[in-house]
Amino acid sequence: MIWRARDCSWLTTNNQDFQNLRPNDFKCASDPETNYNCIAWAAGRTDKRWWPTETAPYFWPPGLPKRPPHKAETLENFIRVFERDGYKVCWTSWYSTRYEKIAIYVCKNGRPTHAARRLPNKMWSSKLGKEEDIEHRNLRCIEGKLYGRVKVILKRKWLESQKLKERIFH
Repeated sequence: MIWRARDCSWLTTNNQDFQNLRPNDFKCASDPETNYNCIAWAAGRTDKRWWPTETAPYFWPPGLPKRPPHKAETLENFIRVFERDGYKVCWTSWYSTRYEKIAIYVCKNGRPTHAARRLPNKMWSSKLGKEEDIEHRNLRCIEGKLYGRVKVILKRKWLESQKLKERIFH
């Protein structure tokens, strides 16, 4: 399939979900017709959607709570899914050449809603539901009614992530 860059103006035109997002804050980075979501994308996976539910088509790593909707949707459960891949909670979203980072967003009641990952080009990347992946300048760009606010930042050394990917994919 050949993918052509889309006009993502829908993100900034009368969009109440992304009221902090301005046209110069982001760029579209993928085809919207994909089979993954933000949690999978943050974990570096593009083969399936990740969410802690038994309902198809979602995947959740073995050994972590997975129940009917909302009961397993806890910040602790989402942190644990990334800790399994070598991430640790940290206190800053600042860019570092030593670490890759993930941000977990939560809504007002503390339930996780979204995850974004930091790219080597210093931008953040988010999969927007069933829509595109976008690269955005900062985490605040997509805070708002839909995703809430960033609650936790996690990091792992770049070298660890490369070793993990080699172990998983080879």
